[in-house]
Amino acid sequence: MRRRAAILLLIVLMAALPASAAAGYTVSPAGNYVPDGPPQDLTPIEWWQVPPQVLITGMLIGTSPELLVVANVLVLLNVWLFFGYRRIAKRAALEHETRTAIYDHIRAHPGIRLGTLAEDLGINRGTLRYHLGKLQEFGMIATAAVGGQTGYFENRQKYSALEEKVLIHLKNPNTREILFTLLESPGASRPELAERLGITASSISWHLRRLKGDGVVLREKERGDVRYTLSGEAGAFGGGRTGGGAATSGDCRGTGSEGAGAGIEG
Repeated sequence: MRRRAAILLLIVLMAALPASAAAGYTVSPAGNYVPDGPPQDLTPIEWWQVPPQVLITGMLIGTSPELLVVANVLVLLNVWLFFGYRRIAKRAALEHETRTAIYDHIRAHPGIRLGTLAEDLGINRGTLRYHLGKLQEFGMIATAAVGGQTGYFENRQKYSALEEKVLIHLKNPNTREILFTLLESPGASRPELAERLGITASSISWHLRRLKGDGVVLREKERGDVRYTLSGEAGAFGGGRTGGGAATSGDCRGTGSEGAGAGIEG
């Protein structure tokens, strides 16, 4: 129906184009502006040099002012139908039991990754990707990427870009322990972190590079030693989420088994 109305309006405009363009157009100053210098001759321009919105408005007024009213009504109707559809679509999106479970789980575990979501809900990844795509299409969830890993969030803009990265990093057991250690003992060195976590120094370096690249961790030299601390925003956010070091179940869940100390989810 909307397509037919648009086509009909286009035909009317095209039919009116030759008649309204035959007289030509002249650009002249508006209002009571008085130039400082001597008056200059006005420069005629062709109809195709006129801005489209001015041309269309002029054609509508020149042929039939009622058409301008119709055009405005059609534009408003299309806007209303679009946003009305979006509201209905969002309600309909959560009428699906599986999709509702996915959405609720993402809300409870911000930054959760695809593999963990599939494992927690017992949904195969193909089906899960389909429903995640629908939730994104309706604007109900958003994503953030860290080191090639994608985390899912409720689309309420509750977290800053860095906070989203922190939440995704917290899903990795070793990275989480590094963050907790730096939260409790700022200025820890790489050997100290390796001893605390019981993993190799090379694995610690891998995690620290990622954290530093995302602006979560700062690297400082102190009397020849390299020390690591949390950035200001990451420290404030991490302290608020953990209550001084105790992990909250919703934000600090592990990803299962790891390989080579990396803990990358499949």
